[in-house]
Amino acid sequence: MISKRDLLTLLTAILIVTPVAAQNNTQQQKSPVQIAAEQADRLQTDLKLNDYQTFLADSVLQANITGVTEEFERMKAGGMQNPDSYRDVQEKWRRKTEDAFEKFMNKEQFDRYLRLTGVSAKERKKRLEQKSAAK
Repeated sequence: MISKRDLLTLLTAILIVTPVAAQNNTQQQKSPVQIAAEQADRLQTDLKLNDYQTFLADSVLQANITGVTEEFERMKAGGMQNPDSYRDVQEKWRRKTEDAFEKFMNKEQFDRYLRLTGVSAKERKKRLEQKSAAK
């Protein structure tokens, strides 16, 4: 079983390292489609997603991995070298992924996803309260 730390490390590596790895043409690189499929398979196992949920997770991940990669490339091409800007972009895309996942995962699956990705108990509780208040 994948530990919380391993999953968080994997997600961070994908969102940050993928654009950097693209610079090294001598290294075999995976496409966003391949990366998304692997992550969706892991989520299916870890969160007990049904086939439709796995399909949705794969679609969200494909779009968001491509989006963050393209945004990083634009920043790099524009000469952006501020690490905080890259972290802000990573956080924006992480939040987009969470928001999309929350729409099709049940409460238990989504809470487990947040725990696996390292979201603190305090932040999870805050999100749950915000969701309850919005209803």
